[in-house]
Amino acid sequence: MPLLNSYQAALGGVIVILIYGIVVEKYYVSRSTIFSNILSFILLLASIRISPTLLVALIIYLLMGVLVMKYHIKILFPAFGARAYGSLALILLLQGRAFIPGLEGRELYEVVILLGLLWIVFTSFVHLIGYLYEKSGF
Repeated sequence: MPLLNSYQAALGGVIVILIYGIVVEKYYVSRSTIFSNILSFILLLASIRISPTLLVALIIYLLMGVLVMKYHIKILFPAFGARAYGSLALILLLQGRAFIPGLEGRELYEVVILLGLLWIVFTSFVHLIGYLYEKSGF
């Protein structure tokens, strides 16, 4: 008998990604970041229903993260690191379980825009936490 269901496992994976992004990852995207993002993506696939369009978009996003890491494109590091991907995965996980109120009955483009805004806000918050963690000297 498993101790966690697929949703709990995905949520745990997202929390680990966010903590990794805040504590370990500073201003770079590394192989460890890419591997942890892919692992979180696999857990996400097992826990929520993902449309084919979103699946393709997430795969493209992860591949772009690989390119950012490989070619060391510093200006894009904040958009493809563990902090950003963890925030995106958390938003998708919450939306997949209908924990984000106000999205039911909206058009697809409205849902995409609202989720994108939530992602930006949450990613900014996680980056702020990471900045404050770095300044604290831990």
